[in-house]
Amino acid sequence: MRLYRYVRGAGGYQPRLAIAVDDGPPIDLLTAWAKTRRDNEHTYFLASTRLFIQEGPDVWAEAESVVRRVGVEDAIPEDARLLCPVDRVPSLRDFLAFENHVKAGAERRGMQVPDYWYEAPIYYKGNHRSLLGPDDECPWPSYTDRMDFELELALIVGKRGRDVSAGDAADHVFGFTVFNDFSARDVQAKEMSAWLGPGKGKDFANAFGPCIVTCSEVGVDPDLEMICRVNGEEWGRARSSEMHWRWGDIIAHVSQDEDIYPGDVYGSGTPGGCCGLDIGRFLNPGDVVELEIENIGVLRNSISFPR
Repeated sequence: MRLYRYVRGAGGYQPRLAIAVDDGPPIDLLTAWAKTRRDNEHTYFLASTRLFIQEGPDVWAEAESVVRRVGVEDAIPEDARLLCPVDRVPSLRDFLAFENHVKAGAERRGMQVPDYWYEAPIYYKGNHRSLLGPDDECPWPSYTDRMDFELELALIVGKRGRDVSAGDAADHVFGFTVFNDFSARDVQAKEMSAWLGPGKGKDFANAFGPCIVTCSEVGVDPDLEMICRVNGEEWGRARSSEMHWRWGDIIAHVSQDEDIYPGDVYGSGTPGGCCGLDIGRFLNPGDVVELEIENIGVLRNSISFPR
């Protein structure tokens, strides 16, 4: 199934969840639940992605079932505005899982890939409150001259755990979405030259959408085509299966002596050639970035003009 967050009309309304199954349209979850179930008093979890995920597999299955029992008349309205599909994100970790992107970075620096990259899936912690959704405008930070994007697949954790083995990781995955890791490359380079970061180079915007596709539909290590376009021009493409580090490895690493929580988000990092930095190109004000991942959809964001 595919999970959406949306508001009716242009905005200013309470966000709602919708679920699409098979090739059907997104169905308003609260409406479907109310029509098909008697216990409608405690349905607070039907309005928040994180709360819905926390309810666990039995509720996920029931939600899919109630959606199947109603008709297309309960589909979300045509003027609905899709929101960032993740909300109340406990934490955001972004990994560096594609070897070809790491090698491209090493080549630019005249260096070899660090040995430790092959020992553990490394990551930084991003700003889990700076979230954009489909068609939201990405602000151009006043402190940068080099704006960029990164095409990524993001995993959403579905179950709390600690010391999870790679073999058991599938039990802790809810699903996947498209992630645009916007980057201020000039500032990022300065921060990381001082042996820490990125901070301001990344924290201003993280975009997700258009929906979350559950792992029951695409698997735990999906092989999905990934394409990035700027103003309709293709800049790069790859497949998610090209990741050096598997999602099971990533979950095992993060959960070692540490709790993971429902709603945590893990970015894959970008494949080689799927960001401007790798191909020597950068964004301009007014550009429109489209990131497409097979079976999930297109995440589209425009770039604002500097203040």
